Amino acid sequence: MNRIRACLLAITVAWPVLAVPPQPALPAAVVPDGLGVNIHFTDARPGELEMLAAAGFHWVRMDFFWGGTERRPGEYDFSAYDRLLASLEAKKIRALFILDYGNPLYEKDSAVATEAGRQAFSRWAAAAAVHFKGHGILWEIWNEPNGGFWKPKANVDDYAALALAAAKAIHAAAPGEAVIGPATSGVDLQFVESCFKAGLLDWWDAVSVHPYRQSSPESAAADYQKLRELIARYAPKGKSMPILSGEWGYSSAWQNFDDATQGQMLARQWLVNLANHIPLSIWYDWHDDGTDRLEPEHHFGTVANAYHAGGSPVYEPKPAYLAAKTLTSVLQGFQFTKRLALGKPDDYALLFRKGDELRLAVWTTSPKPQPVRIHSSPGEFEVVTHTGERGETVLANESGLVFTPTHAPQYLIARKANPLLSSAPAARPLQARLGLVGSNTLAVQIENLSDAAFNGTLQLTQSASLNNSERRNIKLKPGETSKLMNFASAPATNSEIIAGLRIESEAAVMLELPPRRFELLPAAMLSASRIVSDGDAKIASQQSIAVSVAPEPLPGLDSPIVKVSYQSDEGWKFFRVVPAERKSREITGTPSGLGVWVYGDGQNASPRLRLVDATGQVFQPTAAAIDWKGWRYLEFDFNAPAGHWGGANDGVMHFPIHWDTLFLIDNVSRQKSEGTLYLASPALIYQ
Repeated sequence: MNRIRACLLAITVAWPVLAVPPQPALPAAVVPDGLGVNIHFTDARPGELEMLAAAGFHWVRMDFFWGGTERRPGEYDFSAYDRLLASLEAKKIRALFILDYGNPLYEKDSAVATEAGRQAFSRWAAAAAVHFKGHGILWEIWNEPNGGFWKPKANVDDYAALALAAAKAIHAAAPGEAVIGPATSGVDLQFVESCFKAGLLDWWDAVSVHPYRQSSPESAAADYQKLRELIARYAPKGKSMPILSGEWGYSSAWQNFDDATQGQMLARQWLVNLANHIPLSIWYDWHDDGTDRLEPEHHFGTVANAYHAGGSPVYEPKPAYLAAKTLTSVLQGFQFTKRLALGKPDDYALLFRKGDELRLAVWTTSPKPQPVRIHSSPGEFEVVTHTGERGETVLANESGLVFTPTHAPQYLIARKANPLLSSAPAARPLQARLGLVGSNTLAVQIENLSDAAFNGTLQLTQSASLNNSERRNIKLKPGETSKLMNFASAPATNSEIIAGLRIESEAAVMLELPPRRFELLPAAMLSASRIVSDGDAKIASQQSIAVSVAPEPLPGLDSPIVKVSYQSDEGWKFFRVVPAERKSREITGTPSGLGVWVYGDGQNASPRLRLVDATGQVFQPTAAAIDWKGWRYLEFDFNAPAGHWGGANDGVMHFPIHWDTLFLIDNVSRQKSEGTLYLASPALIYQ
């Protein structure tokens, strides 16, 4: 046994370490240096690490259990991790170790809430860092302390106190070792900001988050930008603080998911992270944890659960494994250069370079993929699917390359140097929302997802009631993240307006939204709605709704604003804004979504709707969490996967449909909640 008696923290001791040259703390931006997977073992089965390495995983993330390595006060047994690290380094795989969970020697719960516990945890963490010094390990303090892994309930003050003490101890004992945190479940900006206010950015080398979601990976870009803004506000001057995606996966047993969809999501998730300059992306999980088809926790793996001793391979690969292996092999040695401007926010073309070699990763999130034109010199491209199948060669001519993306990334390998592709205009990290403000105003809300300035032009397209030739300049200063631009129209006929938009810069289309028809809901539908609480009847709550005035005006609005206040104790509780009259619940035609202006309260409530189709099937579309303050146009996509139950229960919306709930405020954290929102100008959207 490799037992080491703990010494006073201030004393430097010659701990036994493996003889390897020091490694940099964070991976390089070269594929696949920063790609990895979560594991749950210290002793791999025969053939397991060989298979893991063959997929191109260069990192593993693994719990480093306090309770399992300090069973008697002050005595540390790291032998299991010595074996693990030796086996990993033989395959040139690096480790992210999570310093986590309670120890019954010091704490009664799986948390650290006492000063004695903090001191003991810090001594143990420092001993571990010294013992493994120089191996390029990332030391992460705890796992998802904002959720169920800090018991009996999350407490950011206790976590921050522990993380601060442990980080200081590690840096004092092993100055070259890297410390990261807080490994939040989701991009929990409130929890993270509290950590920053406690001074942890002085002691962390990177900020780790777990950007889980059942929506598309591409939506993480906006979360990363918000997190970067917080980091910039609190980080020490001149200190670079990268964001790490420390754990993130998609279960193939989630509703509307399967093994094939999971494989697409792995490739897209890693590509999105590379495009957002996330140096480390850890996929959850290495292999399935069970075989129950109804248990999502069993099906996050890249390979199946069953181990086949002596087999080749020892685990059955899932499409996610093939997707990882394809990405790491096709792009090996390449670096992300830029996202090419294709004009549509749903279409992605990421350019990677290795010397003079160029390769593209192309996909779309559009429900109905359409051909795109990629700026390119004439030449040939070899197509490789996301799971490694070789496709037909495609040709670019003088007009560029016309290619139809799919929901799964495809890799385009240029057969020779391609100067036009190399110099193709880069997409700008912009988002734009176009919505009705009352009956005769269209508003465009532009969000800049970078800190750089933006200069361009905006033009509304194909609107019968607007001047299509009107082109306005857009100027966003460095650090200016949003701008609202209004366009007055002639009085709308039947409360309907048709419009799209185009944003151009440097003679290239940066963003284009196709024309859509907006149909304003009757003003009385919102103003006369009632609000009801739902969920656990035992949970105390209060709620109210009334026509009111928002803290800030919404320019151009000529319809009522309703103020929605809500409050609930801890537990399962949510609130539904319900149309008062049954007739007003009918919805005509086949809308593709709903847009509504929301004045947010920054409380992270999850906004939802409820629709009922012709079979009695209930759908519950979800939009982005309300983590902002001020006005924002919120869209609910009826074509996106959504929770559903009852009726046909087939996940297909059978028209006609009608309203059950016009707006739903859900508290997914189940913590005590209180907030106030303002809603205005809801409109159905038709393609």
